[in-house]
This record gives sequence, structure tokens and C-alpha cells, in this order.
Amino acid sequence: MNPHHPHHPSTDDAQPLLRPTSIGELRLPNRVVMAPLTRARATNPERVPTELHAAYYGQRAAAGLIVGEGVWVGEQAIGFGGVPGLHTERQVAAWRQVTGLVHALGGRIVAQLWHTGAVSHPDHLGGALPAGPSAVNPQETVHTPYGRQGTVTPRAMTGADIERTIEAYAAAAGNARRAGFDGVEIAANGIYLLAQFLNRRLNRRTDRYGADPTR
Repeated sequence: MNPHHPHHPSTDDAQPLLRPTSIGELRLPNRVVMAPLTRARATNPERVPTELHAAYYGQRAAAGLIVGEGVWVGEQAIGFGGVPGLHTERQVAAWRQVTGLVHALGGRIVAQLWHTGAVSHPDHLGGALPAGPSAVNPQETVHTPYGRQGTVTPRAMTGADIERTIEAYAAAAGNARRAGFDGVEIAANGIYLLAQFLNRRLNRRTDRYGADPTR
């Protein structure tokens, strides 16, 4: 290198987060990923995304990838107010407006599929008990239309319940594709349904869905 002409780092060298990258077949313009964050702005009775959702995600389309807020895979998944779904045609159509704007601004966005399982409350489910791996109260607090309340003892999911839930996830993933999302993330974090199945305190099943493989 000529000492009289010092090297000036390129933008990629100085800002590695701005380098393009790929996740599978999805090409990202940079390496900045926006994490999901529940916004609780779908306050209409049908839990349909609104123009506010489009504005919110459009403002963040410069990120290499947006992981959207959790969306319900079905009516039985609900456990939080104001969260949009991805299981009806109206919801799919509304999300298409959101993803269309993000794409028009050069962004990428994936849907996060959510099911709260036992960490719900009858107030979210028309008075019905929430369902979880086993009839064990997770002892958590739930935000309901009537304020913060403790969880109740859920009913244990039957084999048929589990099969229907798997089908709901599959249908929501298909809906995400039709709504224009670039992919899906399955929310398996924290205290919600999939994590409950991995928790030996909450999952006392002795069938093939049990948390203890020695049983």
C-alpha cells in the first residue's frame, strides 16, 4: 500500500451491519433484524390489522428483516388483547396491505405465529377454559379486558386438540404466504404453548407428547 495514499475503509468495512446477507433463499439488504414486539393495536372485534400496522412496519422497512409481532393461529390461541390474527380472510387481506407497503419500501418481513396455550384466561375465550399440555395452572398473570388476572387451571389437551392445533399452525403458515410475508417464525419462547410442552412441571402427559422421554 502506498503510504502517501492511506486506505479508506469502505462502507462495508466500516459498517458490517450494512452488508447484504442471506437466510436460506431470502436475500437481505443488510444484517439489521428487527425483533418482534407485541403492539396490541388491533383493537377491532375481528382482530384485523389496520392502517396503523402498515404505517408502523413501513417506517421500519429499512431494516434488513422485520420479524412481525406475534399473530394468533386460531381463536383458541388468543391470550392477549389487541393482538391481530392470521386465521381469517379479512386478516389475510389486511396483512397483505402491510407486507405490500414494506416490500414497496424495499423491506422484508416475516410473521411470528403465536399460541398462548394455558397462559390465557376464560375472558379471552368466551368463558371457555384455556387448554394446555396438562391440567396444571401455570401460575402466570394475564392481561384481560377486565385487567390483570391470574391464570386458571386449564383443561388438558386431547390428542384431537393437539392435531387441530398443528393444523392451525400449518394453515396460518399458508395464510402468511398468501398475505405476502417472506417467511414465518414460530414463537416457542417464554411461557407459551410450545414452551409449556417442554416444561416438566406443566406437561405431565404420558403419551408421545409428554415432556419426560423416560416415561
